[in-house]
Amino acid sequence: MKNDYDYQLPWRPNFEVQAIAGWLCGIALAYLARRWSGLPWTPFLWLMILCGIMAAWRLPAAVGVWYRKRRLHRFTFEYLDVERLERTVRRQPDKLWLGWGFDWGQRHAQLAYEILKRDSSAIVPVDHERMGATWVHGLETREEGVFQPIAHTAGHTLIVGTTGAGKTRLFDTLVTQAVLREEAVIIIDPKGDKDLKCCAERACRLSGHPERFVYFHPAFQEDSVRLDPLRNFNRSSEVASRIATVIPGDNGADPFKAFGQKSLDNIVQGLFAIEQRPTLVKLRRYLEGGPGTLVARALERYFDFALGETWRGRVAIKGRDTDNRAAALVRFYRDVVQADYPNMDLEGLISMFEHDRTHFGKMVASLLPIMNMLTSGTLGPLLSPDPSDVDDRRPITDSARIINNAQVAYIGLDSLSDGMVGSAIGSILLADLASVAGDRYNYGVNNRPVNIFVDEAAEVINDPCIQLLNKGRGAKFRLFIATQTFADFSARTGSEPKARQILGNVNNLIALRVMDAETQEYITDNLPKTRLKYIMRTQGVSTHSSNPAVFSGNIGERLMEEEGDLFAPQLLGQLPDLHYIAKLSGGRIVKGRLPVLRSRLDGHMTS
Repeated sequence: MKNDYDYQLPWRPNFEVQAIAGWLCGIALAYLARRWSGLPWTPFLWLMILCGIMAAWRLPAAVGVWYRKRRLHRFTFEYLDVERLERTVRRQPDKLWLGWGFDWGQRHAQLAYEILKRDSSAIVPVDHERMGATWVHGLETREEGVFQPIAHTAGHTLIVGTTGAGKTRLFDTLVTQAVLREEAVIIIDPKGDKDLKCCAERACRLSGHPERFVYFHPAFQEDSVRLDPLRNFNRSSEVASRIATVIPGDNGADPFKAFGQKSLDNIVQGLFAIEQRPTLVKLRRYLEGGPGTLVARALERYFDFALGETWRGRVAIKGRDTDNRAAALVRFYRDVVQADYPNMDLEGLISMFEHDRTHFGKMVASLLPIMNMLTSGTLGPLLSPDPSDVDDRRPITDSARIINNAQVAYIGLDSLSDGMVGSAIGSILLADLASVAGDRYNYGVNNRPVNIFVDEAAEVINDPCIQLLNKGRGAKFRLFIATQTFADFSARTGSEPKARQILGNVNNLIALRVMDAETQEYITDNLPKTRLKYIMRTQGVSTHSSNPAVFSGNIGERLMEEEGDLFAPQLLGQLPDLHYIAKLSGGRIVKGRLPVLRSRLDGHMTS
């Protein structure tokens, strides 16, 4: 296909080889004829030279056809030493390496179309020992390293691929480069993939700072750090909103969800009144046991501030019951204090205390199970760390501390064992990261880049995560979210428009092997269309109406064009492991493949 009018069949039989064989036979026959005939050498020598020139003229085309077909059989797994990747990062610190590949264009779409429209087994023999159609990558005769400017990743990246397609290996490549650039990395993995955890730890050791690695996993409490997901906030209302994201219910105006959020906010205000930081354990304690103790302590602290010590002798308290004491303090507030020193935050807590206990229990029925699961057993100290507990020597950290210290945090959620709790932890952590991003956006100076990797993102996606995708660029947050199908987002959010909102906030798309037809269509529909050529053959016979003996016939060929997909949807389901098609920011379309990283440190990590 040298130009628009020079159309050739690229996967035809190698006729040039036959022609070369014929010319070589001509040389042999000329030599034998001279030897047997005894005639002068000169005419035979010229004939042999002519045959040699014709064979040499055909040779480049024959080699080209042979080499192009041979490329279709290559590209199995390839290993890459991490040390080589480290040297690449050092040489080009402002670029992200995405394996090897080439820019996919109309020429490659035409070559793929020529294979798909006929029996591909005649061109590429079927090998059931290898998964996927490796011939897709072999459509280009030359490949080179695929690099993307780091600045372009600020638009976030969506990774799509079915199970075993290579998402973990892609995360390994991206995480290793981010660690070597000495940037903060947070990995949220619902499955708790040990390979991904070892990859992150190996990258820290390779960078020369193994102490940067932070590990959290509910199933391995002894090795896990204690992580406080409520540590960072700019306004007190954020704490209640953060927990409300995991309350099951409708996405619309759910009264139970709204009541639960209001109750949480009241308790948070009460904790601030007594100068205590909110934790999941404290919130559960006052939800289940009632806010009487909190109301009493908060009012006493407020009365001391507003009235001094003189108020204590003016309150009539009957009995030693906490609720009786709280009720007496509430009456004193309404009768004496409210008129001159009103406090709206405490009045919300008082309203909650005076609410009918039976009705209150029904309204928070959807909130209490989540709070119980997040604070029960060994999970309580992990997510609600107590700095005063000297017996627990596990480190305490939070999202802001991880980011500020440029650490590498692997957060496994153990969703296979308990999907609801794992999803809740991931959602709360993403909401915490959104709060940190807001703080960096408003007050940060010389913010360092933060790389957030979310595997199986549909397990933890929520409104704060969408806000991170939408506005995280200003806080130098780069998100890499992975999923298997786009339908997972719809099922999680319960809304097709909200799922498309997630996709619309991502500027880079990397698609590995995808089996879902709807996801295939979405990916290819977002790629530009192209024009594909084909030959239409016509033939016909006609007879004269008055003289049937007179007839005519015709046969012809026409070069036609039609609009087609730049990358056929069905090819997404045939990609081998570690092969991908990517749409990078700026409209660049890349066909690439990834290596399996290995290092001399792997044996040490396994042990």
